[in-house]
Amino acid sequence: MNRSRRKSRPLIRDRQIYRDDRMYIVACDDTYAPKQYFDGFEKDFMPFRLQVKVIETRDGTSSAEHVLDRLLKIDIETYDERWLLLDADHYTTGTHLKSFKTALRRAQKTDVNIAINKPCFEFWLLLHYLQRNDPDLLRITNAGSAEKLLKKTLGGYKKRSLDTNHFPLTRVPQAVMEARAIDSTVSGGDIPQGNTSRVYRLWETILHNASPAQLPEELQELKQQLPEWENE
Repeated sequence: MNRSRRKSRPLIRDRQIYRDDRMYIVACDDTYAPKQYFDGFEKDFMPFRLQVKVIETRDGTSSAEHVLDRLLKIDIETYDERWLLLDADHYTTGTHLKSFKTALRRAQKTDVNIAINKPCFEFWLLLHYLQRNDPDLLRITNAGSAEKLLKKTLGGYKKRSLDTNHFPLTRVPQAVMEARAIDSTVSGGDIPQGNTSRVYRLWETILHNASPAQLPEELQELKQQLPEWENE
């Protein structure tokens, strides 16, 4: 490969020896929680050449189309992946719905992967602790109730300063398996009609693309538990 022909880009890989490794670039409509969550795994990922870079919303333009525009401006290398991480609580009703659908269609046409949370990213965080049939989880109706339950579950929760110690790699397998099971029962296709989190799809893709030797011990067993990749 002629490395001199690669495009420059605003995302810097952590070390020069990782130049040819896959990077997962995730643009989200949130300013705080998703970036802090994935940044919390950086030390766990570093020895295994795994990199997840979250592009948070900084300028207040958090509509799905604006988030996608920011993502598409980032140059990627051959094996890198772009991901669009969106909360559905504000954008799937009323006048926002048309724009939301447009963004999803554009993402699909430009090979951008999509992970939607309904109602919000906090639902994903809750799955690290609660199982799919938990009565409290089933009573969530909006982002506010999800955050309230997260505070109750963790003994406190601040979106602007996420305590990543609450979300170690050891809890990720439960979140992935619970989210996968919940999502299999949700109707609506690309725009889920019930509460769900599709962040598990990003984790599954990471696991699928990595050999067992490239995974921390906490994730090796999860890789074995997942079904064979549907697209192979």
